[in-house]
Amino acid sequence: MSYNNPLHSPVPASKQSTYNSLSSSIAAPTSSSSSSYTNSRRRRVPYTPSLKFRSSSRPQAPIAFDCLGYPGAGMPMREIYARGEIALAQMMDRGAERVMVFAQSGIRRIHLVVRWPGYEHLECAFPIEVVLYSGHITRVQLAAAVTNAFIKFIERAQNEGSSSPDWQFGSKGIQFTQLSLLSIAHLSEDAWRAEIAVDF
Repeated sequence: MSYNNPLHSPVPASKQSTYNSLSSSIAAPTSSSSSSYTNSRRRRVPYTPSLKFRSSSRPQAPIAFDCLGYPGAGMPMREIYARGEIALAQMMDRGAERVMVFAQSGIRRIHLVVRWPGYEHLECAFPIEVVLYSGHITRVQLAAAVTNAFIKFIERAQNEGSSSPDWQFGSKGIQFTQLSLLSIAHLSEDAWRAEIAVDF
């Protein structure tokens, strides 16, 4: 993110340093569109196919939610929950962009299918309006809606038993603050699912 200071003229790119004091701690940002983010303490949440929502033979492309400059890293859900649209749009790659894939299919509402390992019995679908009074939903608005759906699911799951201790929610298990939203993937018609990573 760049900042223009009205008191000083901008420094030309040829005179800017590439040094970063954190370079030994974090992966260098790339401009590639491929998923280059790696973290040895991060695991993607496995998805077992739903019996209610079968995958389409012609799925739409996934909708990614990445931090600017870090393709494949996703966005921490705690940041999505805590920040407003303007701040998120500055942090997220194409955050203010309207998600036009829904416009092309004529869909006004999608259903976010939440199915978590060990809690398959709690599988549910949250409706998300993708056409708002201001027009088609933006990427940050969609990320916020998905995050809010997960908060509701986690609140319910914490009061239920889990058949998978590795993926259990609660004080001795996974916390909301460990989750990152990577993307949403199309299942069928108006059904989508979130691709989530957990930082252990």
